Amino acid sequence: MTDKSTTDKSTKIRATRSHPSRRAVLRGGAALAAASFAAPWVTTKARAAGEINVVLNQGLLAKLWIDELHPKFEAETGATINLQQSVTSQMLAMLKTQKDNPPDLMQFSEAGVFIARDEGLLRAHEPKNIPNMANVREAFLLADNFSAGVIDATHTLFYNTNSGVDQPAAWADLWDTKNADRIAIAPVGWNNGVRIVTSAAQVATGKPLSEAQYEWEAGLAHLAKLKDNGVTVYTGAPQAIQMLQSGQVPIVPFYGIFINPLIDKGAPIAPAHPLAEGMHGEIVGLNMPVNAKNAELAEVYVNMSYDKAFQEKIDSVLRTRSAHKEVDPSARTLELMGPPDNITYADWGYLSKNRPQITEKWNEIFG
Repeated sequence: MTDKSTTDKSTKIRATRSHPSRRAVLRGGAALAAASFAAPWVTTKARAAGEINVVLNQGLLAKLWIDELHPKFEAETGATINLQQSVTSQMLAMLKTQKDNPPDLMQFSEAGVFIARDEGLLRAHEPKNIPNMANVREAFLLADNFSAGVIDATHTLFYNTNSGVDQPAAWADLWDTKNADRIAIAPVGWNNGVRIVTSAAQVATGKPLSEAQYEWEAGLAHLAKLKDNGVTVYTGAPQAIQMLQSGQVPIVPFYGIFINPLIDKGAPIAPAHPLAEGMHGEIVGLNMPVNAKNAELAEVYVNMSYDKAFQEKIDSVLRTRSAHKEVDPSARTLELMGPPDNITYADWGYLSKNRPQITEKWNEIFG
């Protein structure tokens, strides 16, 4: 998902003068009986390992696993969790540099799954070893089970309700002169930065995402016009959230799992949905490196992540769609997340392969 910088400064940009659709799958499907987890399922060999090395994403997403799942996992298995937090691009680099001695599980999104699989850096999950996987919506099982999707990190435009700006109705509104100097976007190194390129391609071509995402060069050319509107490129998640919450920059595209809990606590922020071109969906999963040493404990961790009670926390805490077939979005989650029919999913298999070229061209414009 996000590539969080260690710096906390923004870069002001101005013009110089002189797959099959997931929506039906996500809505449908009859519920299956939940498979229960019992500590004896952990084998003596797994217990002997005594520890598991896990790399989670960041912010409130990681906090849910740390607060709710980790204490239960350690209590029921007797194993210790060695935890790191990182972002998709850094985890992909780690998979390569630590291929012979990698972590046991890494939590990153579909933006990295397909390329990691194709480069032989991941091993497929074995559903027979993860009983709760039987209760997972098909759309969350990515790349032939090479990723165990656990959450849909939807991404949309958010706006500050005290700032006087109008609620955006489309990504095209970013180019409206009335929003000059009022917009901040993610850098291309972040997954949502790439999705902004695909939305710009939709605006530029008038085509749906299913076609426009393959015309990313048109998207970048149109995105360059945002310089005329004084767009800010944020460099850190806390910075982006602070700008939005304070109203300093009142329109910011971001992941709902980081913003919705703040709205629940009274922050003067609201999501903009539906959007004419569609919001962005991004499945985040638990991924096992090909040479993981503690595969059995990793499978227990994945199984517990699919436990219905834990998946319900994804709805009640992060206010987004969970993977479990029996956990439907609550009324409040739908209010914040927006209509499922408006969520679009990119072809990350294609975008990942073209990401170096997209990044190079983006840097020529905004660098």
